Amino acid sequence: MSVSQINETESIQAELQELQDTQEELVEAQQNSVWSGGWARTIGLASVVSIALGGFNDSVDAIEKIVNFGLSQMTDIPSHNKLEKIYIRASAVLLDETFGAPVYIKRSSTNDVIKYYQDENFIISAISRDNAIVAYLVFPSEGFLPETIEHAGGIQMFDNNFNAIESINEIRASFARTGNYYIEENNGGEFGFLYSSVSGVSEFISPLSPASQKSLSDVADALMLDENLSESVQSLRSNTKPNFFGYSTLGLGPLEDAILSNTEYRLINKI
Repeated sequence: MSVSQINETESIQAELQELQDTQEELVEAQQNSVWSGGWARTIGLASVVSIALGGFNDSVDAIEKIVNFGLSQMTDIPSHNKLEKIYIRASAVLLDETFGAPVYIKRSSTNDVIKYYQDENFIISAISRDNAIVAYLVFPSEGFLPETIEHAGGIQMFDNNFNAIESINEIRASFARTGNYYIEENNGGEFGFLYSSVSGVSEFISPLSPASQKSLSDVADALMLDENLSESVQSLRSNTKPNFFGYSTLGLGPLEDAILSNTEYRLINKI
């Protein structure tokens, strides 16, 4: 814990101790008060309690920050709680309230503004329209498993290859120096009637196996040449696991732009 955090903790403890001492004095005053000045003393002490309580909300907020800091050092609970707050058609203001200011902003080829927010366990890219979230992707850090119970891939989405998700509406792929990725739109999930689930794999999160790299290259070529696409996609889906996910009402066009390039990822993480 840093020096500033230690000082903040000591200040909070001092305020709470002062409040406790004041309350004890108030009880004693009420027990021992007499008409000749007893009530004046009680009223005076009540004022002190009121002043002490004035900083109580700040103390509670500070304690909450310390608790969350401790939890973040030992568990993934704060990160899961942040993701739990974000959902399609929620107010766009919720993103800034939950994550603070975006760490990166750009405009997509469809002229949407894409904002990127960072938690110590993931990066989230979001597109908003009419002040509501209409699409977002979550890129987990290595070792962090976000909740995907609402996704078409289910709770074990990251444990299985893509072919465990039965439905595909649309796919996109890139095999280039700027970044290799595959992304698909899936039907289903808990809220499948309101928006689509999105599954993908990107090398900026974790390296692809040689077999997956070959399959991804074949898919990218098939998309460009418009031939053997079904066979290429089937091969990739049968030997590759997703490493990011999301939800969308927009299809894959704008979300393809929301996938970070290798350079953008290094810029955000300064690596």
